[in-house]
Amino acid sequence: MVSDAEARDAVRQLMKRFDLVATQSLGMAYVLAKRDSQEYARLLEAAEVAMKTVIQPIINADADSSAVYAALDDPSADWSKAVAAMLNRGPIQFTGEKAMERFKFVESLEERFDAEMEDRNKSDEDEERGSGDRG
Repeated sequence: MVSDAEARDAVRQLMKRFDLVATQSLGMAYVLAKRDSQEYARLLEAAEVAMKTVIQPIINADADSSAVYAALDDPSADWSKAVAAMLNRGPIQFTGEKAMERFKFVESLEERFDAEMEDRNKSDEDEERGSGDRG
């Protein structure tokens, strides 16, 4: 089992990463909203679709994240070790067949995203035409 200091360090590293991601996201959102609020709204909708169709499946397929959740669910597991391992894993590298599997997986997710966005765009166009007929 890791020491209290190691566990605290792992959580501190996580907090720093969360803060960095949140700061970057909020900064980007601020700039986009200031420049073009309508485009920002469209991008937010597209981001929601991307999270559902691309990002979440990739996260679900990540073995390190799964190991952390499994350790958190197991009262006898050393969750801090799982978190530290995830934080210190280094670059993700795929070679050969694994690389091709990963590529095909991501490609299928991108196709799902494109199809979902196309459906939403068609729906928006249909709504615009329908509301134009009433006026």
